[in-house]
Amino acid sequence: MNIVSDLLNLNFIESIELKDKPYFIKFSKYPGLRIKVNPMGRISYLTYGRIHFGGNPRTITHGTTKTLSIDEALDKHFKCISLLQKGLDPNLIKKSKAKQYALSTDFVSIAKEFINEKESKKEFSEKYSEYSQTYLLTKKLKKFHKFQINQINKSDIKVWYDDNADTPASRHNALRLMSSIFSYAITRNLVESAVNPTKSFFTGENIYKPQTRDRQLSLDSEVPKFIYQIWDPLKENKVDRLTRNAIFLLLITGLKKSDVLNMRWEQIHSDSYIKIDKNKINQIIPITESIKCVLDDLKSYQEDNISLIGMDYIFFNKKTNKPIENLRKSFIKYSKDLDWVVYPEAIRKTFANICDRTNIPRSHFYQLLGLKKAYNPYETNLDTIDNISHLKKSLELVQDEIDKLAPMLIPGQMTKIKDFLYK
Repeated sequence: MNIVSDLLNLNFIESIELKDKPYFIKFSKYPGLRIKVNPMGRISYLTYGRIHFGGNPRTITHGTTKTLSIDEALDKHFKCISLLQKGLDPNLIKKSKAKQYALSTDFVSIAKEFINEKESKKEFSEKYSEYSQTYLLTKKLKKFHKFQINQINKSDIKVWYDDNADTPASRHNALRLMSSIFSYAITRNLVESAVNPTKSFFTGENIYKPQTRDRQLSLDSEVPKFIYQIWDPLKENKVDRLTRNAIFLLLITGLKKSDVLNMRWEQIHSDSYIKIDKNKINQIIPITESIKCVLDDLKSYQEDNISLIGMDYIFFNKKTNKPIENLRKSFIKYSKDLDWVVYPEAIRKTFANICDRTNIPRSHFYQLLGLKKAYNPYETNLDTIDNISHLKKSLELVQDEIDKLAPMLIPGQMTKIKDFLYK
């Protein structure tokens, strides 16, 4: 049985009669608000309504006439109506709030829950999950570690966004992760607002535009500046020895970043060549004088750090207990005289350009860059000593051209970049 009333005041509440069966009282001034009268004497305030966009009607209980005043009951009712109109279920929010206070509403806990769920559903690879958690969450989003997720607003994100302007790529990746975390929290009613505070950072001038991937250094002006920063005679850049060796090796070999950073000592065959196993092919890099200087310095570095002796990886970072993964900060320092930040693929394209200019045999061009076009059934075995010797001469020609671009070299003298780096 339902009764409709035009009044809702204290006198009306006190005059409510108990009956043999439960019944409801509706109010013409407050659509959706009901009072449920139980035969045992419990009189409760309810909101009855349907979620916007459809679905079954929801009944939300606020409390009894003994625990809530009329004003408090109306306030809860209006909040429920607002949530229903936004397409949110107040009952789920209540359950979620119970869960979030039992677990935690801090940003880090929700972020970890999101990443773990993505990995368990195979939507994130194991490697990307590790990257998201150990780098993006732990380092790039460190500013928000002490925040409850409901406390993070657009202003906080703007301050963080501006503070990280020097690393636009990783900032963009971290912002994408944060956006996904907020979307995850919203769908589970873990945040009060249905609006993602990161949304505005992906529109207009804030859109991150990745660097064009076909750029290379100009040989007449940019390569000399880049080489000078690697030399760094005044020790201003403060790039560690291991990282400098990795970047110099990229410059004089044209190898891919992953092939350099994941290189193992077992790939070094005496003082003859470096062998890189690829799918169905082997890339051979002859060991020239410049490359030998790099390898000798790396061996010396390992001997200076006893804990590294016996490690398989050449570029092993003892702080992280795994190979170096990111060179970006060092590339930023080495690019400070340029109007853009050099990246590994740009170094590789520059090396290919210099190979073209030296007119080395085309098969050697493909071999040095590890391109499949160099490998066909009619070519001789590239592992033979004679072929490695010819390939070495080609690589030496390319490295001589790179040496000539170094601004600190005196014309006419038989000095190389290695003579400045490894005295």
